[in-house]
Order: sequence, then structure tokens, then C-alpha cells
Amino acid sequence: MSKGPALALLCLVLVGGTASCAGALDCRVIDAGFWFEPVTYQSARLDGAITAQEMATIVGVAQSELSDAFAGLSLKFSTRRDAKYRVRVVQQLRDMRVRWEVQVPAESRSVAGFGGQGAVNFFWMANAAVSYAPDAADRPSIIHAIGRGIGRAAAHEFAHLLLPRASVDDASDVNSYEYQSAARREQYFGELRWGRVRPLLQERIPPCAE
Repeated sequence: MSKGPALALLCLVLVGGTASCAGALDCRVIDAGFWFEPVTYQSARLDGAITAQEMATIVGVAQSELSDAFAGLSLKFSTRRDAKYRVRVVQQLRDMRVRWEVQVPAESRSVAGFGGQGAVNFFWMANAAVSYAPDAADRPSIIHAIGRGIGRAAAHEFAHLLLPRASVDDASDVNSYEYQSAARREQYFGELRWGRVRPLLQERIPPCAE
């Protein structure tokens, strides 16, 4: 007997008892799309342009950061561009709310019940990682910081997409994913954690029972 029918039978047996299986039966894994568009970057601090191998490292670090941020929840990341919830990394991202050229680090738009999409500004995030890098930081550590910053920015935007009615942005803890600005050293170096949004995420996408 497969796990699904077996679980359903167990729930029937427990009806009227003290246990509830509603959450287990309703549990479903949400597919989330995350991918990089063609992007480039060069800097005097890096002594040249990012190589293809370094770009692969950035992508891998960003994906790992994103997965770690939502570890334990029923969210599966892929590169599907038709996923209900999706965030892409683009070369630059302009604030379309103003007429003049203003770059923003990331943005997202969602509609409750229908999903949404977001984007992360590669050029902005790479510049910030270079700017916040310690004087002693070597090229590999800065490359990793770029990927780390992008992955964390994507985690913040996914929180907006998954919790469209919640107030995600926060200004009290620079070491949190909820912090409202990517213009800080902690975004690229050090460790981040969820604050008040974590319980909301656990309610929205709880882990499936084994």
C-alpha cells in the first residue's frame, strides 16, 4: 500500500480520537522558480570581469542560500519559468515608479491566491558586495559574497510573494532576512536568520509529514 492511502486509512481509524491528520492530507509542495538571466560584471577591485567559472560559483551559492533560507518548509526550488512563484536575476533593475533612471536591488509583485514574480538586480548586488567587502577580502571571497547577497535578496522577495498580505519588511534587525534594505554588510558577509516572518511561513507552507 502506498503512503497516501495508508495515511488516509490511519486518519479514518483516528477519527473521533485525539489525533488529527488534516494537515498531512492537505500538505503539498509548492514549486518555486529561480534562475539567472545572462549577466556580466567587472570591477577594478576584482581586477577584471567575472569569469564563466566564477559565475557558476555565484549561481551555486545563491541557490544554496535560498534553499537554506526555506529549509524544512514545503517549498521546492527549480529553474521553471512558469512556476506560480518565481524570482529571476537580471542584469539591472530600474524603479518603474519614477521617470528618471533609478536602480533598485530587488522587487516583487504578487496577487493573493494567484502567485507572483520578482527580480534581483545583479549589477547592484555585485557592486554592493564589492563595496562592503573587507579590505583583506580576496577575489574568491567576494565572488561568494555576491552569490550570498543575491540568494538572500531572493529569499526576501519570495517571502513577499508567499505572504502577500503580510508586512515582511523590517528595520529592527540587520541580521534578518526581513531587513528592509540590501545596502548593508550583513547581506553579503555573516549569517542571516528569519525573525517574525518564520512562523508565518511555517503556517503558509508547513513541512509535509513523513
